[in-house]
Amino acid sequence: MYFKIALHNVKKSIKDYTIYFLTLAFGICLFYLFNSIHSQQAILEINESQRSMLALIQTMISGISIFVAVILGLLIIYANQYLMKRRHKEMGIYLLLGMEKGQVSRILILETLFIGIFALAAGLAAGIFLSQGFSILTAKMFAVKMKEFQFIFSREAFLQTILYFVLIFLIVMLFNGVSISRYKIIDLLHSGKKNQKMRIKNLWISVVLFIISIVCLGAAYYNIWENGMMQVDWQFKLSIVLGIAGTFLFFFSLSGCFLNLVKGRKGFYYRGLNLFIFRQLNSKITTTFISMSMLCLMLFLAICAFATGTGMAETLNSNLEAVSPFDYSLYVNSDEDGNLKSGDEVLNDLKRDGIEIEKYAEPVNTITLYYQKDGTDRNLTMEPFLKGRESLSSYPKKQVEELMDENISLIRLSDYNNFLKIKGRDPITLKKNQYAVSCNFENVKDAFQDAVDDGQELTINGQKMKPLGRMLTDVYVNTSIQMDAGTLILPDDVMDKMQIKPVFGYINILWKSSYSGHSEVLSHEIEDVYGDDQISPSGNQRPFQSSFSREEVYEQGAGLSTIIIYIAIYIGIVFLITSAAVLALQQLSENADNLPKYRLLARLGTEDQMIRSAIKAQIITYFLIPMSLALVHSYVAIRIVSIVISQLGHMDVAGAVFKSVAAVLCIYGGYMAATYFGSKNMLRDRS
Repeated sequence: MYFKIALHNVKKSIKDYTIYFLTLAFGICLFYLFNSIHSQQAILEINESQRSMLALIQTMISGISIFVAVILGLLIIYANQYLMKRRHKEMGIYLLLGMEKGQVSRILILETLFIGIFALAAGLAAGIFLSQGFSILTAKMFAVKMKEFQFIFSREAFLQTILYFVLIFLIVMLFNGVSISRYKIIDLLHSGKKNQKMRIKNLWISVVLFIISIVCLGAAYYNIWENGMMQVDWQFKLSIVLGIAGTFLFFFSLSGCFLNLVKGRKGFYYRGLNLFIFRQLNSKITTTFISMSMLCLMLFLAICAFATGTGMAETLNSNLEAVSPFDYSLYVNSDEDGNLKSGDEVLNDLKRDGIEIEKYAEPVNTITLYYQKDGTDRNLTMEPFLKGRESLSSYPKKQVEELMDENISLIRLSDYNNFLKIKGRDPITLKKNQYAVSCNFENVKDAFQDAVDDGQELTINGQKMKPLGRMLTDVYVNTSIQMDAGTLILPDDVMDKMQIKPVFGYINILWKSSYSGHSEVLSHEIEDVYGDDQISPSGNQRPFQSSFSREEVYEQGAGLSTIIIYIAIYIGIVFLITSAAVLALQQLSENADNLPKYRLLARLGTEDQMIRSAIKAQIITYFLIPMSLALVHSYVAIRIVSIVISQLGHMDVAGAVFKSVAAVLCIYGGYMAATYFGSKNMLRDRS
């Protein structure tokens, strides 16, 4: 009997469950899709490094999936409560007819079970189907080819998805049972007739709280701008606290002054059904300001995840060629006494241990970087290039002032010209009283360029020197990012007279054309000879600290951008559908409760088109209120995050924002449209 009643109720309320069901199935599909990434390696032509990167992606996705499961679980519980609210009168009739609360609870459990099984089956089917095409995206991100097509099924992701969602539905069932046990028949029968109370009756209190919320948000924006997201200090923490407090106060005060503000424009307020629309909206904001604040913050995180994730990934990919000018680079550090091995010494040590690099290489380039140890000579710091030019840096002023104390690196002219020579470039010429500036670090590049244009004078070793007429932007060693935040190239005779010791050495290698694949061979040789303890079988210490091949730069760059994009899409979509689904369910529930009011308007002579327009205006406004503040939050955050990301290279902020807005319009706008059509159908079916 209970089975038949539950199945009949699900069939009868199928339209009410549509958004809930689709959101649930979509969430399950995403959960399986992203947790099955590791299985795609079976059809991708990837090497060991890329295989380990895929394993890292899977590990990170698995960790994030726990957080995602909690978010989706809260959504299901929240949505389920709204659906139960729609059924209060029905449940009250069941109890009035003699059913016990346990029997009613059993019917609800069966209904939840039916919906859960159908959604789980649909979501898993969609996830398994879409994962076949997801491999194409992974192959493109890793810049690898796909083997012949074969059907991919991840047993681990399949079981993990079922386990997580079974646990969620068990909690929902328990929650429903507890809720039913606390209800009284009179409350269930008259729940739709209860009036909402105004949280704040005094308009001036609302205005004061609104002003306080704006002050809190302004202070949050100022502190995060000053901090620049560079360190988790008191400013960073204060900005988060003030941002959250300001958001909650904004919606709390809005519930008290929203209607009064609209009433001030009498011509607009009394036009058409605006009076009815704004009273309905005000009532809703009054009772849901907490959830609306939470949804605003979730939308903010979703937009930021989309924009910064795609922007960072594109920035990494766009710079891969620029940051890998050589086939192979070795990094050498000075020892505790300040002594640094020359390039020839490192190559000889490697030859002693059986690794003959020169046998397969073109002429090897060595670049040595020098720094002053104590920082007493301000001409050898970044101060002369940044002081007075703070506005040209994308960093906040606080960070620029800290950078002024940083030592600037020095390179011999002969080393730099040797680098240009093996790259097939013309050497640069410096007079005795001239220095050259190299800088490719996005955040300070404009300030250094301005200093060069201004002919910034430096006094080095007692000699006044002027810059070369142009700034250099070359990357002179394989690296993961453009990291030259300012380097001086000085004539050799000037360097010889300076009491300054070398700090880093870069040995750059270009393979002969017939040995283009030797990077992988060399990496294996180094690993075989020195092992994990970095000691050769003969007891010799490895003569360099680290190495980077061009292939590793590309693989790690592609792998990192893939991680960022996948995590951004995963978190962004989950937060977005969660926020949109809650708003949709709230509006559908509200419009269902308002059906008697719409019928009354129709009896009073209101045209159907006017009622539909009122519903549309109410839904659009309700969806736009949390989104509007989320967009303001996002604008500030993306501006600051773009500064942080620009350390990796130039970020196309406009492009990243455009893509995130397109994603938001697609998903958020889709839910808004579905809510309107659902409400319109509800009005038509029950009129």
